[in-house]
Amino acid sequence: MPSRVKTLIVDDSAYMRVVLKDMLESDQGIEVTGVAKDGLEAVEQVKSLSPDVVLLDIQMPKMDGLATLQRIMKDAPTRVIMLSAMDEKDDLLPIKALELGAVDFISKPSGPVSIDIINFSDRIIDIVKTAAGASIDALKKARSPPPKRIAAIRKENAKDFRSIVIAASIGGPRALETIFSALPRDFPSPLLIVQHIPEDFSVSFAKRLDSANGPKVVLAADNQRVERGTAYLAPGGKHLKLNWRGATSLMTKLDDSGPVNYVKPSADVLFKSAAECLGEHTLGIVLTGMGSDGTEGTLAIHKAGGKVVVQNEQSSVVFGMPKSVIEAGAADSVLPLEQIPDAIVEFLEE
Repeated sequence: MPSRVKTLIVDDSAYMRVVLKDMLESDQGIEVTGVAKDGLEAVEQVKSLSPDVVLLDIQMPKMDGLATLQRIMKDAPTRVIMLSAMDEKDDLLPIKALELGAVDFISKPSGPVSIDIINFSDRIIDIVKTAAGASIDALKKARSPPPKRIAAIRKENAKDFRSIVIAASIGGPRALETIFSALPRDFPSPLLIVQHIPEDFSVSFAKRLDSANGPKVVLAADNQRVERGTAYLAPGGKHLKLNWRGATSLMTKLDDSGPVNYVKPSADVLFKSAAECLGEHTLGIVLTGMGSDGTEGTLAIHKAGGKVVVQNEQSSVVFGMPKSVIEAGAADSVLPLEQIPDAIVEFLEE
């Protein structure tokens, strides 16, 4: 990451441009090198200023945020963070932006002109600094077509009740879509997912991931029976756990206790409960993301006899979470993203 993160702010609101500039420049590690009022200006300033990070409003005249993002990623690939007010007409816009190569998105708390955004300055500064360390090569791959779908899994070798638990953070939505696009819809095991994402976007992300037409994806609810062939996404703001009801029914549990590793939901919480419930029948997968969430959980899976796969550095937008697992000695395999679906199938068929 550079010593000072050169940042370009793009927003059609003059008020938001001033507030965001003052907010970011309050941190000595960030330098605002330019501001733009629309997408056309943004594309030109990205070329001329070469910022480390672009803070890009998603709803703008002339050229909206998605079109601007596509132009930037085509002409001068850069780390882009989307600013998004929840749009009731299309709540999938931020998710689409991540799939087009955005690093992350920030939710405007009270609409397009968000007077109270100053209350979230610490989080926004942290996201901008984190984005500066993202791999541009990995972000460019977001524009690549998904891998070929695996035709089928030999169900005669998948009689055990095995589970796949997945952790992801920055770069995770696109990585998860890549995996789910390769897996067959008729999937013989359950999957459980922790993606660090704001609560407001949990429903839309579950819908988007389900549209990949791999295993069915639902937003996890409390006290829900875990079924083969279904993926359960932990909702933002709740930890997801597993427990047994009797000897045959594996159930979900949503936990409202405090953050773990500064995040909620936490992969460690899910992974540890999976290790306790299913032991060697658990495959833990840690994808791109910052920090160490998932490390303690993968150690628990490893100790219980399960397997652990992590995404390699070259295909990760941010290598923090996978690297932490590797350094802890819990990774059985370190693979490029496109090889992880095959590793899932191998685990189920072995």
